Amino acid sequence: MGRFDNKVVIVTGSSNGIGRTTAILFAEEGAKVTITGRSEKALDITRDELLKAGAKADDIHYMTGDLTNESVQKKLIESTVEKFGQIDILVRLIFKT
Repeated sequence: MGRFDNKVVIVTGSSNGIGRTTAILFAEEGAKVTITGRSEKALDITRDELLKAGAKADDIHYMTGDLTNESVQKKLIESTVEKFGQIDILVRLIFKT
């Protein structure tokens, strides 16, 4: 059993770097993970890494978009709840300068 079994985690900025690594670590601990970023190609790589780490395909949700846009934020939350039924943890790894 993982420390985050049956927990739902959204990791923003998860298309590379710290965000990708964070998403992988949550998946290794049993979490259902929503990954998001601006690049679909980069998110495909993150998704593949999550699968290699042992995540089930059904436990991964991803959405591309610019989270500085409020409508994208709303869609992210709604689509995560629609897929998994809840959100337990939000890891915000993006910022706007």
